[in-house]
Amino acid sequence: MTVSPQDPALEPFDYEQFEQEVYELVRDTAPRLFAVVVEYRAGTKDADAAVVAWGLADEVGGAEVIQMESGCRWRLAAPDHITRYFGRAEDCSPRLVWLAPPGVDGRVQDQVA
Repeated sequence: MTVSPQDPALEPFDYEQFEQEVYELVRDTAPRLFAVVVEYRAGTKDADAAVVAWGLADEVGGAEVIQMESGCRWRLAAPDHITRYFGRAEDCSPRLVWLAPPGVDGRVQDQVA
């Protein structure tokens, strides 16, 4: 059956509403971004830190991580499992630093692992 565009039963297509729904779909399914930071001599005057890897956490709880220096990649069951691979030396402690999703408040969300 063909419907005439003049049919009053049809509602006009709301492109702005569609765009909002697409944005919400993308926002709700986007992976969360985090950095793996290793702190050296934390709590001392010589304290230092370095970002050693970046990761994406997916909606089912897993994570993909890539080491900055070597390009080594990991697929992990949970993001915090990556801390096992860094900071094994004395006076080193790895942790995850989560980037807040856009529109939250712009601050990072920190998680000590």
